[in-house]
Amino acid sequence: MVKQAAESREKTELKRYLSPLNVWALSLGCAVGWGAFVMPGTTFLPLAGPVGTAVGMVIGAAIMLVIGVNYHYLMNRYPDAGGTLTYSVRAFGFDHGLLSA
Repeated sequence: MVKQAAESREKTELKRYLSPLNVWALSLGCAVGWGAFVMPGTTFLPLAGPVGTAVGMVIGAAIMLVIGVNYHYLMNRYPDAGGTLTYSVRAFGFDHGLLSA
């Protein structure tokens, strides 16, 4: 019984393959993407003003929170590597998963 539990536990654990340099590069890419696409201060801020900018940031944060909660749920339900494609294929089947991912 203990051996079965250990074998099933080994199947659900993911292998770590990102080095600290890879994680740093991913974080830097996210920060650059955030700065380039979400916060264009030369166009959004002058048009929307400070209140519009704050409202836009709050709406964007709420949307990202919903997406993050969904990914957390999917990671706990399907502990496989593969990201969005794996989650979509498992939830909707191959055809719909491939199209949506």
